[in-house]
Amino acid sequence: MERMRKTGGHEMKFSIKDILWLLAMGLFYTGVGVLGYSLPVLYILACFFGVPYSLYVYKKGTQMSSFVMPMVVLSVLIFTVSPRAAIMLILLLLMPSFVCGIYYHKQKNLPKNIIMLSIAYLSGWIGLLIIWNFVYKVGIISQFYSFTNFVENQYLSQLSKQYELLLNNLQGTGTTSLYLLKEDPVKFAENYSLYRLAIKQSFFLIRYLFPAFIFIGGFLSSIVQVLFTKLILKALKWESPKIKDITNIGFTPLTVGLLGLTWLIRNDMDDRLYPRLAMAMDNVLIIFAVFMFIVGVLFTIHVIKNAKAGARFKAFMGILSFLSIIVSPFLFVILGFLEGIFNFRKTERFL
Repeated sequence: MERMRKTGGHEMKFSIKDILWLLAMGLFYTGVGVLGYSLPVLYILACFFGVPYSLYVYKKGTQMSSFVMPMVVLSVLIFTVSPRAAIMLILLLLMPSFVCGIYYHKQKNLPKNIIMLSIAYLSGWIGLLIIWNFVYKVGIISQFYSFTNFVENQYLSQLSKQYELLLNNLQGTGTTSLYLLKEDPVKFAENYSLYRLAIKQSFFLIRYLFPAFIFIGGFLSSIVQVLFTKLILKALKWESPKIKDITNIGFTPLTVGLLGLTWLIRNDMDDRLYPRLAMAMDNVLIIFAVFMFIVGVLFTIHVIKNAKAGARFKAFMGILSFLSIIVSPFLFVILGFLEGIFNFRKTERFL
């Protein structure tokens, strides 16, 4: 097996293969930058678009050749399209993909790569929000709030129209106008106020937990990008961390203690006096609760897998645990806290 990965350096030696690869990537990322400027939703696919650059960084490390293509592409976008196109490309795609590639280059385990890539995606989005707000005077968050308000009002409006039709003619209009609800008209009328409240609460949470949703979206994108890159590396027979190490993740007791302290402070905080701080703390707690939940699930799998019991009992415990995830997910958050304190799985703890 030919070892394609090379140590980092600063030599500028280009083979014909390197030139062709850089040229192809340059054209590809220029196209992504142009299209992404007109259609920003395209960056949802950044986890796939960034894989070629991650592979190149994996191979070259911190050599200058790893930075030549991005600098050329960004220069082209700045002078031919808009500086905004270049900013979006570097923050939402190239920077995270560089992180993914360099962690593969250094042979760091997959959980570290995923976590650091998630932070890179979050940092990119935060940087974009700050630059757009203070440099270009465009409030992305305000626009997001306006959009969610519009969608919420549309839902409430449709709900109100159905309710009014139902009141005017319960039997004649009720069953047809409520066909999509698949619910008895009388029951719908009785629960109308609850439905309105549920819609309002749902959209309030979407707005309130906007930062947490960005991070969770980045986390999911990181998983996809790291695993997709891993599949390509395996197909090319290039050296890379083992896939089985993806569960090798854990919290330090210090992190658990800080989270517990944050939760205690937040529990006694008056939202009316410190609304922004309360929202920030809630988002941080939600993000780490997701991680604690994942660690709790991994701990449960570890216990079932290593239990000295028969296959039937393990299958029963697996089914019971799966049902518990649906019925009582907070139980696994608690298990994640305990795993973070005692490290029952003996994992590498780097969070």
